[in-house]
Amino acid sequence: MRTRLLSIGLLGIVTFPLPAQTNPRAEHAEHPGASFTTMLGARHMSTMVDTLVELRPGDRVVLENLTGQISVGSWDRNELEIRGADDGVPIMVRRSGSTVRVVRDDRKGRRHALDARIRMPASHDLRVSGSLDLWIEGLSGSIDVDNVSGDIWIADADGQVSVRTIEGEIDVVRSRGGVTASSQSDDVRLRDVRGPVDAHSGSGDVQLMEIVSARVRAETQDGDITFSGTIDDGGDYGFFVHDGDAEVAIPADANARVEVSTFDGEFISDFPVVLQRFTGGREFAFTVGAPRARITIQVFDGEIHLQRR
Repeated sequence: MRTRLLSIGLLGIVTFPLPAQTNPRAEHAEHPGASFTTMLGARHMSTMVDTLVELRPGDRVVLENLTGQISVGSWDRNELEIRGADDGVPIMVRRSGSTVRVVRDDRKGRRHALDARIRMPASHDLRVSGSLDLWIEGLSGSIDVDNVSGDIWIADADGQVSVRTIEGEIDVVRSRGGVTASSQSDDVRLRDVRGPVDAHSGSGDVQLMEIVSARVRAETQDGDITFSGTIDDGGDYGFFVHDGDAEVAIPADANARVEVSTFDGEFISDFPVVLQRFTGGREFAFTVGAPRARITIQVFDGEIHLQRR
């Protein structure tokens, strides 16, 4: 086991070796309720290094153009901690004003996968880019992820969450600052989210469960949309599907004007429907309770089901 001093730019660090650990994916399969942060910290790595960097109030942490598997969690120290495998390619930490960047240093321009566990103060903003399987838990600052490929799991976030990936699934649970999430080729799942919601999938399902929001927009080109949540007075809720079904579950005492459009499919409602408008192309509108919110459901080829929950 070796201890290696990692390359940094103008930041002090402390490094020390860590014990060998176990595989997070196998452990998650056996214990699906376990913390991803804990599991990734338990990954088997023959040689580990620990990097500690002091953070100042207002600093933003940027994980830049990384590949591999990374978990990010919070702790009560004003430091950024990075625990990763010593594979001979330095991790560099650079400060520019209030931005602290974490990058890999390969002078030949090659990309090397990084398996690491990161801890940081909960209140700091985080930005991540690269091709990663990523787990983030317990942050209250904003979270911004721009991923090429890899699955993303975010839990217990109090700030604004913005996630984009070309190839990979997105899961966000227990978020309190609103969520924007987009995957071009896989499912997007949000559960127990408060605040504005904007969810998009190119060819996957969009599942929005236990949503408390005055503004929701969900869209998929080739997949299904499922929604269950509150309908606030003055709220605006839009669900748009090209090839798939839409299931929208709203409270029995909801008050909303519902606008429905379908080209080739059925419309099923658990609520009584008295049409207020009907036009060619199977577009119509009706009211549930009083017209205090707006719900728009558009499906080109598929079934629409408005459910009472």
